[in-house]
Amino acid sequence: MTELERRYRWLLRAYPRAYRQYRADEMLETLLATADDRRRPNLREAAALVVGGLRARTGVDRLGSRSALGHSALRLSALSLLVYGLTLWAGGPISFLVTMLSEGPYIPGVSWFLVIPALLTIALFAAARGSYRLAFAATMLTVVVQHRSANVGNYSGWFLSVYDLQYAMVPQPWPALLASVALLLLLRAPRTPVTRPWTWPALGALAALALAPSPINGWSDAPLMSLCAFAALAVITAPVDARMPIVASALLLAPALAQATYLACSTQAGWPLETSMTAALILTAVLVITLAVSTIAGRRQARM
Repeated sequence: MTELERRYRWLLRAYPRAYRQYRADEMLETLLATADDRRRPNLREAAALVVGGLRARTGVDRLGSRSALGHSALRLSALSLLVYGLTLWAGGPISFLVTMLSEGPYIPGVSWFLVIPALLTIALFAAARGSYRLAFAATMLTVVVQHRSANVGNYSGWFLSVYDLQYAMVPQPWPALLASVALLLLLRAPRTPVTRPWTWPALGALAALALAPSPINGWSDAPLMSLCAFAALAVITAPVDARMPIVASALLLAPALAQATYLACSTQAGWPLETSMTAALILTAVLVITLAVSTIAGRRQARM
């Protein structure tokens, strides 16, 4: 085996094993035939092999049309939004459990902070299994319960007051609402087989424990910080999988809409806007960049 062939075989390890069993010899023969007298692959060729292998591992290479890519991105967006929403609401049940273990039995009055995470969990399990009708119903019920819980003790009935909306800096209502929109669009999408349906519920549980603001970890805004980090990672990995920046854009809409609502109501109420305006501008810039990258990457991969 020559040095060039050994390096090519090493680069082909980027592809899944099943893919290599059927295509590796054919690809290696083509690569060696076009290599001329080189002793090692050039940088462009090596990068193309690695990106192609990662693409095959994500499964995006099997999405043969732009609509298939869009439906897959919608599914990932809905699941990611539900996980994000769960991290925002999981602090209540975790704090309740800590209180029960440390101070003894405690019976709350209106247990919205337990009902909402339970509904989000049901929606996450249903969406992960491909039961989009059940997931859509659970997310819509979550939106209604969130809206109702925000008005308990107020005289504004079912309409949020300006006082309530000052807490929109934490975008708790928006992930479920955006997930319901994604799930609504998926109701008419062609049904595709779901592989590893337990991955997303497991990911949701880990994210809730690690990121949910609670007495266990002492976080205050970990979900939002993690979201911006994920958006940066999604932009970097866009050449591999166009769905990543699309999902990041959908997730960033939750805090962006919350910030916009807060700014509008703060202006109406005459509250100072310095800190919120800075955060809104930074978030808007990140969202615009992610949307632009997702559009370009989606178009390119749809043509492949």
